[in-house]
Amino acid sequence: MAAMYSKPEFAARSPADVAEVIAAAPFATLVTHGPEGLVATHLVMLFEPDRGPNGTLVSHLALDNPHAALIAEGRETLAIFTGPHGYISSSWYPALPVRDSAPTWNYAAIHCRGRPVPLDERQTARHLAHLVARMEDGRPDRWRMGELGPGGLERRLPRILGFDLPVERLDAKFKMGQDERLPDTRGAIAALEKTDPPLAAMMTRHNVDRDDG
Repeated sequence: MAAMYSKPEFAARSPADVAEVIAAAPFATLVTHGPEGLVATHLVMLFEPDRGPNGTLVSHLALDNPHAALIAEGRETLAIFTGPHGYISSSWYPALPVRDSAPTWNYAAIHCRGRPVPLDERQTARHLAHLVARMEDGRPDRWRMGELGPGGLERRLPRILGFDLPVERLDAKFKMGQDERLPDTRGAIAALEKTDPPLAAMMTRHNVDRDDG
């Protein structure tokens, strides 16, 4: 699989940038090439950045899903995460003397590729407990795994394939207006602060070191 196209100015500022995107939007598109071509599944994936050189993703899918057989074989797999993104209108740019920059789309995207490693039932149960704890954290009257009742989890585990995806290669792209004129980027940030604060905040962080020179 080829690397994601990017520019040097779109690189992550730190590993924390990558972890932040995945933590905020853990619903990924998982793509594997099988004998009949590409197979894609949409999964929630937890990122453990301290496991391995580039971190490790952990997830699960139904054994009835044909994708599960490819995961079990350890075929090369790509997980795609998307962070804040949105249309950037040239109407937000100041006239210098005209607004001659084209509209664009700003976005954050993370590509993680590697070869999945299946988990046994005990490891899968631990992953599911971590996943539920993460998703239920902070909710009033949060749901707990024990509410499945006696044997509730055990009945489900044989129909699930849990897996690790050690990240062998990680490509991160933060296209946040770094290659646009600074007044234009500032104009877009000002407009987005009213309509899309997460994208505005990310654009601000990735342009903080720029000056008017």
